[in-house]
Amino acid sequence: MLGLVCGAGLAPVFAEPVVELGAISVTATRSQTSLDRVPAAVQVLDRDIIERHDASRLGDLLPLAQGVHLQRRGTNKTVSIRGFSNEQTLILIDGRRVAAEPSQRYELSRIPLADVERVEIVRGPGSTLYGADALGGVINVITRDPTAPRLDWRARCTGYELDDGSRCEGDVYGVITPLPGLGVSLSGTVIDQGEVALDDGETQIERERFNRFALGLDWRLAPDWRLVADLAHLQSDSAYSTLAGKGGLQRTDEDDTRTDLSLALEYDDGERDGRLRVYRSELDKDRELSRESSGQLIDFDEVEMVRTVVEGQFGWRPWDDHHLTLGAEYRQEAFEGNTIDSGEGVYEVERDGILTLGSESTIDYSAFYLQDQWQVSSRLELVLGGRYDASDQFDDRATGSLGAVYKLFDGGDRGLRLRGQLAQGYRVPTVRDLYVDVTKPKFTRLGNPDLEPEQSTSLDLGIEGHWGAWQASLGVFRNWVDDLIDVRTIDRRADGKPIYQYANIGTALLQGVETTLDWRPSADLGVGLQYSYLDAQDTEADTRLQDRPRHRLVATLDYDYRPWDLGVSLVGDYNLGVLDSVSGREKGTGVWNLDLSRPLVAGLDLRLGVDNLFDVRDDDLLLVGRAVYLGIEGRF
Repeated sequence: MLGLVCGAGLAPVFAEPVVELGAISVTATRSQTSLDRVPAAVQVLDRDIIERHDASRLGDLLPLAQGVHLQRRGTNKTVSIRGFSNEQTLILIDGRRVAAEPSQRYELSRIPLADVERVEIVRGPGSTLYGADALGGVINVITRDPTAPRLDWRARCTGYELDDGSRCEGDVYGVITPLPGLGVSLSGTVIDQGEVALDDGETQIERERFNRFALGLDWRLAPDWRLVADLAHLQSDSAYSTLAGKGGLQRTDEDDTRTDLSLALEYDDGERDGRLRVYRSELDKDRELSRESSGQLIDFDEVEMVRTVVEGQFGWRPWDDHHLTLGAEYRQEAFEGNTIDSGEGVYEVERDGILTLGSESTIDYSAFYLQDQWQVSSRLELVLGGRYDASDQFDDRATGSLGAVYKLFDGGDRGLRLRGQLAQGYRVPTVRDLYVDVTKPKFTRLGNPDLEPEQSTSLDLGIEGHWGAWQASLGVFRNWVDDLIDVRTIDRRADGKPIYQYANIGTALLQGVETTLDWRPSADLGVGLQYSYLDAQDTEADTRLQDRPRHRLVATLDYDYRPWDLGVSLVGDYNLGVLDSVSGREKGTGVWNLDLSRPLVAGLDLRLGVDNLFDVRDDDLLLVGRAVYLGIEGRF
């Protein structure tokens, strides 16, 4: 499907098949643009990479990305781009926002890759084109176009060395073309994961049952027109146990259901392009907390979140050296549940003798944006963008960006370019930040309706080049962030437990260096290194921001041994100098993953792999040690 990502640049995935620079076209700056013509930092993880590394969900793929850090808690992961938190990163599916928790703590597990063509990661603010929440960057998951009949399937089982835990999963993706110009796709993913616990009964890996099915339709109405429709439904239930001091083990059961529906009409004649799209995403959450020993209910949550969006975009060339993109959107976000106290639509919720109050909140957003891609000369290109946002909850806001690309030389298999971008970003407070009202055994957390949006200014500079089998890049970035939203202790309950409230409490400076080196002397061998340095400071408190690596090093080796028809992929991921929020200590971890593949017969491959090859463990991070998997996949 058509996916949208804001301004992009070049940062190739290491040891993956090299594609000629300028040949890869991504939906950068909301228009199809070659990677070597855009000024910000972007990385494309395509279908070949997904299959080579046997990635099943988004969280399995992102460790390959530059400037992206996954904060791990067992098998759950949250994403951080250039030191920004997961809440400051915008995750899209085909350019669409989906209904999700404000923390987005489950999104990397909710997005399977069976029907995904590529994932585009933009590092740096994307608010000029995408509005709020794109403070740190944008991750856009782009699904496959159903253009030709095919059937792909995959099955895999994993065994964990700890507590003999296991996990089995399978997915399928199929396309039929019942009429000329009409493609219909169907995909499904099923995951069954057993619980893994420590000797004291506390969960290390939660039990999970996950099902997702998606239906896509792509109908070419005329040579320049097409109708695109998508329907996706997922259901996930999970359970885990935690120690609650003298209260013993407590059991948490969560049941989540999400339905996404989208309809778009698109036009493209090569000179002009446009799209009108409407979509809706609904997430229903149910959570119960009970005593492990007796099953007695302690607490429960019922939440419903709905996002409804209408958007339009038009692109054209008023002059040969200018491409303009004009767009507008309307978005409504509705929240209803017993975890907020907005004072609107108050109602009672009762379960097993426990009575709570629920309320609702609805926020309307509208925006328009304009971007000019100006080819100043054969060597220089400028990208200028601006956006105006309005809502019924916050003050109107304008953001802008200015980027430039200058080609020092471009000689086929040799090229060198400079890129730079100055951009603004912002993130509006979520409904949770504004109205949350929850009391838990260990704390009470309250919202703050007087919060102001977080805002940032970002400067990004880089030099990138390729020379035969070599590719390399070096970049520096600096982000100034104001009005950071965080919790502070405002009081204590009668039992001494803290009462937290959200507030605009600080400023931050996030700056660093990113560099890559990739060598592919042949189609059978690829070696790569990427290194990132991050200095993330709370400048108001003069302290380091927690859970962010100061140094990150990723090494990859891909090798196809033709005599045995054996494919080998080895990835090492080192995160060093992490100030851990659980232990308060500075930590470092290094994990290696190995994947082997071999065809059995035409269209049928065998997979064998080891995650965490050297059995690294960390109780604070719930890093559970070595896991071995065996899988099989087919294509027809």
